[in-house]
Amino acid sequence: MRRTLLGLAVACAAAGAAAAEATQDPAAVTAAVQSAAAQAAPADATITVGTVQGAAVMPACGAALGVEITGVEPYEQAVVRCPAPGWTLYVAVTVAATQLVEVAARPIAAGASLAPADIRLQREPVAAYAGRQVFYAADGLIGAEATMNLPAGAILTATSIAAPTIVRAGQTATVTVTSGGVSVTVNAVADEAGRLGDTILMTNPSSGQRFHALVTAEGPVVHLQ
Repeated sequence: MRRTLLGLAVACAAAGAAAAEATQDPAAVTAAVQSAAAQAAPADATITVGTVQGAAVMPACGAALGVEITGVEPYEQAVVRCPAPGWTLYVAVTVAATQLVEVAARPIAAGASLAPADIRLQREPVAAYAGRQVFYAADGLIGAEATMNLPAGAILTATSIAAPTIVRAGQTATVTVTSGGVSVTVNAVADEAGRLGDTILMTNPSSGQRFHALVTAEGPVVHLQ
C-alpha cells in the first residue's frame, strides 16, 4: 500500500511539472495575428504571417492574446502580448492589397490584335504594377495591339498594349468637320496612321489642302473655332 501511494505521489508530481512547463501553441499565435491583420487590412488583401516558432519557447498564455499591428503596408509587424504569465512576441506580417486587373489569358505575340479570348480578369497584388497604368475592364482592349511578346498571365499595361489603329496611312477616310453646331463631312487621305486619341495629318485630294484631325472611335474629326 505504501508503494502504491508513493507511486501515485510521483505521478502527480510529474503531471504537475508537465503542466507547469506547457508552452504556447504557435498555431494560436498565427491565428490571432491573422485575425488582427485582417481587421486592419484593405478588403481583398493577401496577408502573410511570418514565423512564429518563437512562441514555442514561451509559457502557455493563460488569457486572451493581445495583438497590435504596426508599420506601413506591405511590410508590417504584429506585436503579440500575453498578459499572464506575461510575455511579448514580434511577428513579421506582409499585407498586400490586390485588385482585379486584365491579364493575358494566353501567350500573345508582339503586333497581334487582342481578341476577347486573349484577355481575362485576374486578382493581382497592387505592388506588382504600382506606378503603371493597367486596365480594369475589357472596354477599349478588344482590337488593341500588343507592343511586345506577352506570356500568359502577364498584366496588361499601357506600355505593353497600344490602342487599335483606327486610320492607316494612305487610307481614304471620312472626316467630320464641326464648327459651332454645324457638322459637315469630307473625304480625305491619311498621310500617317492614327490610333485612338492621336492627331494625324490628312490631305484633301480635291484641293490639296493639308490639315490635322483628331482620331476618335468614330473616325477623324476636325473642330473649327
